[in-house]
Amino acid sequence: MTRIAIATLGCKTNAYESAAIVGQFEGQDVLVVPFDEPADLYIINTCTVTNRTDFKSRNLIRKALQQKALNPLAKVIVTGCYAQRSPGEIEAMGGVDLIVDNQSKLDIATILREGSYQFGDIMNATDFSYRPVSSMVDHSRAFQKIQDGCDFYCAYCAIPYARGHNRSAKLSDVVAQARLFVDSGYKEIVLGGVNLGLYRDGTNALPEVIQALHDIEGLQLIRLSSLEPQLITQEIISSLQHGKKLCPHLHIALQSGCDSVLGRMGRHYDTGQIRDLVDKLLFSIPSIALGFDVIVGFPGESQEEFEQTRKFLDSLPIAYLHVFSYSKRKNTVASSLPNQVSAADKSKRAAILAALSKRKKDLFMRRLINDQVGLRGICEAHKDGYTTMLTDHYLRAYLPGELALGSLACCVPTKTYLDGVLGQVEE
Repeated sequence: MTRIAIATLGCKTNAYESAAIVGQFEGQDVLVVPFDEPADLYIINTCTVTNRTDFKSRNLIRKALQQKALNPLAKVIVTGCYAQRSPGEIEAMGGVDLIVDNQSKLDIATILREGSYQFGDIMNATDFSYRPVSSMVDHSRAFQKIQDGCDFYCAYCAIPYARGHNRSAKLSDVVAQARLFVDSGYKEIVLGGVNLGLYRDGTNALPEVIQALHDIEGLQLIRLSSLEPQLITQEIISSLQHGKKLCPHLHIALQSGCDSVLGRMGRHYDTGQIRDLVDKLLFSIPSIALGFDVIVGFPGESQEEFEQTRKFLDSLPIAYLHVFSYSKRKNTVASSLPNQVSAADKSKRAAILAALSKRKKDLFMRRLINDQVGLRGICEAHKDGYTTMLTDHYLRAYLPGELALGSLACCVPTKTYLDGVLGQVEE
């Protein structure tokens, strides 16, 4: 029996791809084991969104090489965005058996079997790489990748150079994959991609995907992963308003609340458009959970510009923030910009926005409690006499008792509890 250990860094797209990689070994005599245990095959699916994820990727590679030193017959395979961008750095670490480009990562089992492979330039990829997946690796919800690549080339971002040009799955493949997840027992699917809002298959866009998945019997919840604000169309808003299975939750890649910083970032909207979008969303779906990605310390960001961002975010009825400190990525426009912000200033600004996020989340929870908004979610774990779930409003809920794991539960929030809400179960 071949023991496979796989480690995944980064986004939900990577999580789906790791499941697809493992799935390609089905039919063989294999056993998936934890990454820190002895294995015959170590696979590291890397990320390169920040310097920190580069560091984490290298650290996982070193851990695999330490295991290989104990078992010289073990193989170490590295793929993902860090591998795509920096194969030379990985080669210099020594001992890595195979570095696989992002477009070929779903064929690792075939590459090992046939022994013939050449690392590819991701910018030459034209087709969406699809392999059916029946189960996730250590996840109770199914992450489904339907789009890859990005052609926006924002000043700070290395991902287009690691993922290539925009390309999408066929709608028929999207539906087939979703049915496969549901047949395997998954009741929630999270739709994802490198730039999800760019999904196109002929005349079909994201609203058509949502409608097609609504028609799948047995699927209870559909959740959208991160979207660019300018790609949130009226059709998507209508889907959120009327789609009974679609979670009332949007995670929006805002990045800054200051127009001058947005301009230097190469973003294609301003804060006025964001405010209009938030107003439109809340008018259509009053209880919607709105979260923003925000980068602090972009080159040249002055204290005044940061304060504009803080005030702008404070003025909006959002549910939470995901705060990132700017990380210099090689070969991006921002890496050569003057007036790089110090690490100390970035840390201070990130802490201020993290505190703001906590206040926003507390206010959002209280609003849902006061309005007795019904919450839904898939039961994930039992802990201390409670069942926990991530609700459709992107809040952690704790339900009394031990409900069946993997089942759909409905509740109304009664009070704030730990990092979420205590829920009263509804039959």
